[in-house]
Amino acid sequence: MNKILTIFATSFLAISSNNFANDFNKTLKASPQINVINYSHSTEEEIQTYYSNLKKGDKGDSLLDNLQNILKENQIKVNYDSGYIQGGKSTARYGYYLYERNRDLSPLDESEKEGKFKTSDIWVNVMYLNSPIYIENGINKRNTSYKYYPNYPDTTTVKTGTFKSGVQFDREHVLPKSYGFNGVNGDKEAYRDLIVGCDAHNLHMADGVGNQQGHNNLPFGEVVNVKEEIISSVTNEIVGYVGTGTNGNEVFEPLDKDKGDIARSIFYMAARYHNYENLGEEETPSIALGNKVKRVETIEPSETKDNPAIYGELDDLLAWNSLDPVTDFERYRNDLIYNNIQGNRNPFVDFPSWADACFDPENSNGIEFSNTSDQEQAIYKISLKLKDNSKNSYNFLDKIDLRNFETSVTKSDESIKDPEISFYLDNQEIKNGDTLACIGSKEIVAKAFINGRVVATSNSVTINVSFSIVQIVVAIAIILVILIIFIVIFTKLSKKQKNKVKKAIKKNLKKR
Repeated sequence: MNKILTIFATSFLAISSNNFANDFNKTLKASPQINVINYSHSTEEEIQTYYSNLKKGDKGDSLLDNLQNILKENQIKVNYDSGYIQGGKSTARYGYYLYERNRDLSPLDESEKEGKFKTSDIWVNVMYLNSPIYIENGINKRNTSYKYYPNYPDTTTVKTGTFKSGVQFDREHVLPKSYGFNGVNGDKEAYRDLIVGCDAHNLHMADGVGNQQGHNNLPFGEVVNVKEEIISSVTNEIVGYVGTGTNGNEVFEPLDKDKGDIARSIFYMAARYHNYENLGEEETPSIALGNKVKRVETIEPSETKDNPAIYGELDDLLAWNSLDPVTDFERYRNDLIYNNIQGNRNPFVDFPSWADACFDPENSNGIEFSNTSDQEQAIYKISLKLKDNSKNSYNFLDKIDLRNFETSVTKSDESIKDPEISFYLDNQEIKNGDTLACIGSKEIVAKAFINGRVVATSNSVTINVSFSIVQIVVAIAIILVILIIFIVIFTKLSKKQKNKVKKAIKKNLKKR
């Protein structure tokens, strides 16, 4: 009898939802079904219907309030461990196999089109790594092999590795949980039970070192002066940089290919959790974005009721939204989470330009409902090259002449006159006439700034810095003089003093 009532109730609710959607011109979804995977792509009409309560030209707090109401409706709390529906498969990271999958390298096979999905023998995208990773038999399983392409998207060369005992891939909270949902009443694991702490639009499979040593709970931003290069233990390649940002505070800068994804995840969080709410059994925080934001340790949801948790750097995130446009992977991920996992969408994947309307309203005319698949954005590009007959080899302690480099900045293929350009040598900003106190092959890049924001990063140009013959001769002469002085002093020492010096030298050599 209970089974019959359940079926009747489910059918009735589904019919009622359809009628309600027709009456109000809005799609109300049934809950995603466990193991019944919907791989379809949302059409432009379906996407616009989802946001049909919004009005053209809306912006600022009004837009954020309205977006929050749309995004929280029908949102399902995801299981933190599995990244899947509560009550679904509890295998760690189960859902990530679905929505982090690289569909170019691992297209669906016939069996998966029936509503299942693979959890092994697939390529998955990993935040902070340049290459997708081939998962042979599960993520982070000890002694399980994986492979990757060191020069991706070039797939002609492949490298392999084996997962160690430690966790090498994390569930990365792109907007750190310390900004409003890390703890409740001192419980540091409470985020696992909060809808905000398990939000799939904010959680990404990520390189563990990039997450823990790089991002941690630092703001994301452009690094002007590098303090530390972050190296993956999976690929042994650079995954990002920690250092001083454009506003003088410490930030983490990931690879360019992740910057737009990260910005749009953070924009989602600031829209979905714009206002604090007490839901009875749990709370959701109020999250806002800003600049010059210092890292925090822990802010509980209740502490944001009157003062939102503020995260940044906003100007850099807005620039990254244009610098790294929405990809097909992001669209697939957005649809999979909407249809199968969480029941809501990321509006900034659907409409990237809405970020300016929400977070820079003074410079925006408000939202438009333009074509989502061919979203037109102001795409800035900058190219860098050496001028004809300009040298690319320098001596140690030479002055760099940046006038030898030629830059060209365009916006949507139209030239920009007198753009603001800065140059960087191995990620350290340099000025014309700076001394080259380095040796070896070095890369120089240029970055274009518009209203103080980095909007484009150029290709790299390699220069070589080496010692001149005169410098080598002078260095040898100095070393010889020091040796002669040492020998003269040593010969004048007593036998006892000489023995002490010998012992000290031997002790020093053993330490090394």
